[in-house]
Amino acid sequence: MPSADTEFIRVIRIKSANGSEKMLEIPAKLDLERPKRPRTVFTDEQLEKLEESFNTSGYLSGSTRAKLAESLGLSDNQVKVWFQNRRTKQKKIDSRDPIKPETLKPAENYQNVYQNYQNYWTAAAFLSNNVISS
Repeated sequence: MPSADTEFIRVIRIKSANGSEKMLEIPAKLDLERPKRPRTVFTDEQLEKLEESFNTSGYLSGSTRAKLAESLGLSDNQVKVWFQNRRTKQKKIDSRDPIKPETLKPAENYQNVYQNYQNYWTAAAFLSNNVISS
């Protein structure tokens, strides 16, 4: 039997496969009909500061986050969620490009690779033109 408590706003009856029926009370905080909060649109200045902070450190302490949020005119939660989303984006970027520019060798090493590649194909061409057929 549903409670008469006012914090619950809806009761749903659910029938199971065996025919038994249960009553589900939905709390007011989970009201699915309430309007959705509009998406936050950040200004260019806010994004610039957020990116700058992210590039310094992908994680912020609570006090640093609160200061940043206040300076940008955002809520603490908006900054927290932005950083979570940005870290997720960075993971996707990193997984698509496993070779990072800082791990590449200097250009002169690539000259050696190119020279070896050229020598290989020159030798292959020479051998293919000078093969004695049986």
